[in-house]
Amino acid sequence: MDSTNSDLDLLENLSKKISDLIYQNKFNQISEIDAQRKALIKKIMESVIEKKKVKERIRKLVKNNISMIETSEKKLKILSKNQNRFSKRLKAYSFNK
Repeated sequence: MDSTNSDLDLLENLSKKISDLIYQNKFNQISEIDAQRKALIKKIMESVIEKKKVKERIRKLVKNNISMIETSEKKLKILSKNQNRFSKRLKAYSFNK
């Protein structure tokens, strides 16, 4: 289980605990648990934002990689074409001698 899922489970448990304390009229413990809950929500939000940044970076890397591959393939095609022309010229000169 990843960290986000375990954090969400913990958040759910803290929320249930707060609900139970309200039902039992034990309001003195709620503020401490609520502070833990808020800190956990902040941690989850930061984690989600960080994951989005990583995904966007990977997306950009893949896009750049595809672009570089296409450029390399075009250059290779041109080099191959030039090599074929050179080979044909060399054969033509060889036959003329």
